[in-house]
Amino acid sequence: MNQTVLSRQLNFNSVAAIVFTTIGAVLFFIAPSQIDEPLIKIGYGTQLSPELFPRLVAVSFFGLGIWLLIASFQIRQRNQLRELDREAITNVIVTLILMAGYVYVMVYLGFVIGSALMILVMSTYFGNRNFLLAGVVAVAVPVIIFVLFTKVLITSLPPFPVDEVIPSHWIIYDPIKYISNHSII
Repeated sequence: MNQTVLSRQLNFNSVAAIVFTTIGAVLFFIAPSQIDEPLIKIGYGTQLSPELFPRLVAVSFFGLGIWLLIASFQIRQRNQLRELDREAITNVIVTLILMAGYVYVMVYLGFVIGSALMILVMSTYFGNRNFLLAGVVAVAVPVIIFVLFTKVLITSLPPFPVDEVIPSHWIIYDPIKYISNHSII
């Protein structure tokens, strides 16, 4: 196969397939060194190792990457990334900047406040003008996710920082303390 035929057959899907295959291979080999034994073992009868599911995901990434690589040579498409307009590129750049800021804000303000701010800013940037609905969604969704993860799944998320500065005699102290990570123990 000559160089021009190969370059015509390599496309975005081929590159994505190579990336997924590489990620799958790397994850498969580093998963055991990145996972500790759980403190609480549920389901003793199964004797499943903690790295089983991460390795299954890695094998899936690898297998689907190989499948996509093979399938990508049958796909005839032109590269439409080069045809993106300035607005689309700006939207991607703004989203990446907001995501980076979200990580920073979440560390200092907690998951719920950081997520609420992220939802409000992104929905407004992308055209939302119903600020009441955006405010309700921006508060309700992170609170529901936070309670689900911290109370039901008993997983840690960045806590509310406000439970440390609200006086204990205030009426909102107990609900905030319940929702906060600090009340799990």
